[in-house]
Amino acid sequence: MRILAGLCAALAIGLLLALWRIDHVSTSLASAAEQVTTLTNVANSRRNTQRLLADLDTQHTQELANAQATNNQLRADVAAGARRLSIKATCPAVRATTSPTSLDDAEARADIDPAAAQRIVAITNDGDEAIIALNGLVDYVNTVCIPRK
Repeated sequence: MRILAGLCAALAIGLLLALWRIDHVSTSLASAAEQVTTLTNVANSRRNTQRLLADLDTQHTQELANAQATNNQLRADVAAGARRLSIKATCPAVRATTSPTSLDDAEARADIDPAAAQRIVAITNDGDEAIIALNGLVDYVNTVCIPRK
């Protein structure tokens, strides 16, 4: 009887230990599954962000290439004399001596020296590149640094 009671007690203790281990393992499995889900979501978010950044990079690189092509063409046209840069000019001494048949509303223009025109085109190109770079940085900050709602 004592042996039977001892065996029953040992079986009860073994059963309790087995149930505790099963509960502990299932809790660990649930925690591991939750961690896997979290890591999967983080990886997906990172992939989406990388895809967005690649798209933004492609867009801004294309904009930069287009601006450079336009400015290179303008620079070549100015150098070849096919295009001239001019500014609006007013010359009162010349206007006073013009004949009465001239148009008063005609806009007077003065050509810019070709070397100065080349420098202006270069400055314009630098400004275009700076604007495109700044837009790229703004898009990067809005995509990566500022949390989406």
